[in-house]
Amino acid sequence: MKKIMNHTAAPAKKDRLEPAKADSRFALIATKVAGAVAVLALTLSLSACGGKEVSFSSGGMQETQKSGKDSIPGDLKSMTYPGATASGSQSSKSEDKEVTDESQYLQLTSSDAIEKVAGWYEQNLKNAGWNIEKKETMGNMVTISGTMKDSEVSVTISDDGSGSTSILITKSTSVGAGAVPDEGDNENFKPNKDVPPTD
Repeated sequence: MKKIMNHTAAPAKKDRLEPAKADSRFALIATKVAGAVAVLALTLSLSACGGKEVSFSSGGMQETQKSGKDSIPGDLKSMTYPGATASGSQSSKSEDKEVTDESQYLQLTSSDAIEKVAGWYEQNLKNAGWNIEKKETMGNMVTISGTMKDSEVSVTISDDGSGSTSILITKSTSVGAGAVPDEGDNENFKPNKDVPPTD
């Protein structure tokens, strides 16, 4: 009787943990999106002042900000909505050679409806091999999040208030010290000083 009780209790604990891991991962994506909005606001202000590209080092990261239609990073060209106009972009890369920690943000504007743009991104990401893990609609805003190996992507599509559709793309890759293991690696994962054990 005691063995049966132990056998049934284990899955219950697993069921409680898995949603927490998923919520944590998407909370991290949401934080990156919020940071991207602030960064791109600065990039657009540079554009208004006539600036085109600015590079600097901050917090162990090499930052590059670009403005204008030629600001699309190479890795995000395949994610650029057809006919959309680029406003600005931000690229961040770790200066630590032992760690691959990169983030890219791109702001686009389109005259197409939010629903049409969201449908294109959902299909385009799937075709490119991304695993769509979340699609959320809140009023006039749609957020699509996905993962592929060590990378995460988030696309936020919204009404910019002037009749156009705003598109914010966030793509990040993290490999090395401090990187959180994918769920597929959890069975072989061993906690360390960078990623301590959890309950």
